[in-house]
Amino acid sequence: MSRLNKLSLCLLLSALPAVSVTAADIEKLNTDVVVVGGGGTGMSAAASAHQHGAKVILLEKLAFVWGGGSSALSGGALAAGESNPQKRAGTKNVSNDGFVSIWLKDQDRSFPGGDESMPKVERMQKLAKEFNTTVNWMESEIGHKFAVPRPFGYGGPNYAHAPEEAPIPASGRGSSHAGGRFVIKAFKAYLDKAGVPIMTGTRAEELITDDKGNVVGVRATKGKQKIEIRAKAVVLGTGGFARNKEVLQKFVPSYAPYTDVSNATPGATGDGIIMAQKIGAAEFKDGWVMGISPVSYKRELNNTLRTKNVFKDDVFVNQDGKRFVKEDLPYIVDPIAAQKAAWAILDSKDPTKSELLSKYNDPEIVVHGNTWEELAKAMGIPAAALKNTMDQYNEACKNKKDPAFNKTPEFLVPFDKAPFYAVRVIPSTMGTIGGLQTNDKFQVLRADGSVIKGLYAGGETANRPFYRRVYTSGTGLGLAYTSGRIAGAEAAQKK
Repeated sequence: MSRLNKLSLCLLLSALPAVSVTAADIEKLNTDVVVVGGGGTGMSAAASAHQHGAKVILLEKLAFVWGGGSSALSGGALAAGESNPQKRAGTKNVSNDGFVSIWLKDQDRSFPGGDESMPKVERMQKLAKEFNTTVNWMESEIGHKFAVPRPFGYGGPNYAHAPEEAPIPASGRGSSHAGGRFVIKAFKAYLDKAGVPIMTGTRAEELITDDKGNVVGVRATKGKQKIEIRAKAVVLGTGGFARNKEVLQKFVPSYAPYTDVSNATPGATGDGIIMAQKIGAAEFKDGWVMGISPVSYKRELNNTLRTKNVFKDDVFVNQDGKRFVKEDLPYIVDPIAAQKAAWAILDSKDPTKSELLSKYNDPEIVVHGNTWEELAKAMGIPAAALKNTMDQYNEACKNKKDPAFNKTPEFLVPFDKAPFYAVRVIPSTMGTIGGLQTNDKFQVLRADGSVIKGLYAGGETANRPFYRRVYTSGTGLGLAYTSGRIAGAEAAQKK
């Protein structure tokens, strides 16, 4: 919208008569626990609160039939180290301590600049033990069926608990894209059978507090209808802020331009965090993102980047014509976001990919050339640098030894068949790291460490203590369903 049109709209709105909302216009409800957010955290909280005897209402601002949030869009695999599915399968070399060690080791590759006091190891260790309880609970109480545990994308022992209904990916690891919908399906079936109302298309807008600052309910809007729900406790499971450009600009400015590329639910705009802050809740001083994969501006080109090993066989260069990342890491989007520009380099071994790539000739999308110098000119980068980079890389592939980044030999695949292509890539995300400060019960805290009675938060709304600046597979969903289970139980028992 142009500045002139915006001004005209503002003048028009200012000329309209004010519309007042009277008490009679507000629908008033009473319950024991209000859960805000219909994703994995919210659904597990609602189920747990119900199981502990509470009368529950779940609010979801999106108008989806069964919700699911970012959890439904995920691969669906949870981490656990000593679960019943693992014991039944006779899984060896797994333990809570073993998974925590992987989680901690992952943090060593955090992108520079994060809060060095993170993660909080003691909380990680406690949480990992609870992951087992959550997996067993989901299986025995919720009715969700897990596949035989298998490795995550980083390999190693069989810690990944994927949905039985989700097909095994070609790598044989983790779970398929959007397998999370099968987990949400099980929770939705449970909540429907339990008679827990899910109010979709209902946006929570404000927390209600008493004169002592305790949370006693929530105000919301469904269409034009204002709703006020009084409750003993409120659980926030509204996700992170991956879809909120303003908040991203504050915490992770390098990702702000890519807000619309996120795989997070469109509802991940930080609503719960913002509402809680308005009543005195403490947030963390920094935040980060859960990066997922490099993508093209043109969705149809994303598969041209993928190989049988996802992105591990690829090579990426920046505006200087140089490699900048060890391509076989589980997640490589943080280094991509840090570049002024980045491209995936491809050749013509796959005729199907070549046919698609040759349709474009734009450095913002795809360019091609018969030599490295021609390709560099089309990209607008130094020709000598790109040729040197690719000559060195192909030599590393030949020798199965990468002196620049020590890439695993099996993923060193040469690019030697012209014409060559450069696909412009940008980072996509699946969520954020940050949110509200909580304790082990997932009660929300003030800056002085005191508890805001009646208010709980979990999942991405409160996940900062468990990471520095890198995400570890399986921990996001493990945290979502576990924090929801714990918060729901605590909220139900609040006197």
